[in-house]
Amino acid sequence: MDKIAIISDVHGNLIALKEVLKDIKKQGIEHIYCLGDLVAKGAEPKECVELIKKNCEVVIKGNCDDVVAQNNETLEHKWNRKQIGEENVQYLNNLPLSYDFLLSGLKVRLIHASPNSIYESINYYDIEESLNDSIKSMFKFKDGYKPDIVIFGHIHSPFVYRLDKKMLLNPGSVSNGCDIVKDEKHTYNLSSYMILEGNLNSKQKGVISYEIVKIPYDYIKEVENLKNSDMPNKKFAINELETGVYKKR
Repeated sequence: MDKIAIISDVHGNLIALKEVLKDIKKQGIEHIYCLGDLVAKGAEPKECVELIKKNCEVVIKGNCDDVVAQNNETLEHKWNRKQIGEENVQYLNNLPLSYDFLLSGLKVRLIHASPNSIYESINYYDIEESLNDSIKSMFKFKDGYKPDIVIFGHIHSPFVYRLDKKMLLNPGSVSNGCDIVKDEKHTYNLSSYMILEGNLNSKQKGVISYEIVKIPYDYIKEVENLKNSDMPNKKFAINELETGVYKKR
């Protein structure tokens, strides 16, 4: 069977990205698909874009990629645009919004956030009666495509849910994750990615498996990199790295 590493939400964090790619290589995985948000929030966006271009055979557009590519007037987005250079701006601008493939006879669609928009956040933190409706909405695409499995990023939390023979999966995020682990001496901010296994591009029904991998990395060093950078409004990204909590401005 084939193994595919699904990564998402790199956010310019080169330290975290290198750790994830190192683990993927150690697992012997050759296929790497990225669900977007290569830039914004991290200290080294250009290096991350270049590394993604080199290592990922599939990359789709995230909301942060879009705002940077569209020359958004927010100061940190303008800073990111300047850092990555015009060639990479065009690369981000030309990224597709979705990608479809077959795995062990099932149809898989990759998106960044939701079928409606790369900017729409549908969170699944509370198990309520309305959850099933939210899940069902993630399979309603305007082009009429009916996937068996949808894999999305954006919310920075690993998520696995099965409903009516459909699977909704989220690998979590490479950077700015919501997974904060504490012990008596240390705090750890974890990266995560997904290993998807099956028969790639096969129409024949077969075995499919998925695994969430969580990796500690030196997020304190990334915080220092941000503090030493001239990125505007960096305090928000620093807070996310240190706490795993997202606060609206």
